[in-house]
Amino acid sequence: MEQERIMSQSSETDAIKKDMEQLRSDIAALAEAMKRSGQQRAQAGVDAAREKFDEVRLEAAGQAEHCSNQIKQRPFTSVLTAFGVGLLIGKIISR
Repeated sequence: MEQERIMSQSSETDAIKKDMEQLRSDIAALAEAMKRSGQQRAQAGVDAAREKFDEVRLEAAGQAEHCSNQIKQRPFTSVLTAFGVGLLIGKIISR
């Protein structure tokens, strides 16, 4: 009887050890999956930021080209406008 009880406890202990090993393995796999998911989300964020940067850069280049064309078409008006803006900023700063 005592021998049976010891054998039963031994088999239960072995089962618990196997369950613990499986649990460790599952946790390691879960941690790895979370790491990959985080890396993928970070890369997606970087890609989106690069795309947005390129869009803004192209828009800024277009606006600079438009301003350049306006200055070439109306140089006198551009000089007067720049003078007026400079005068206004000077008045604001001197206060």
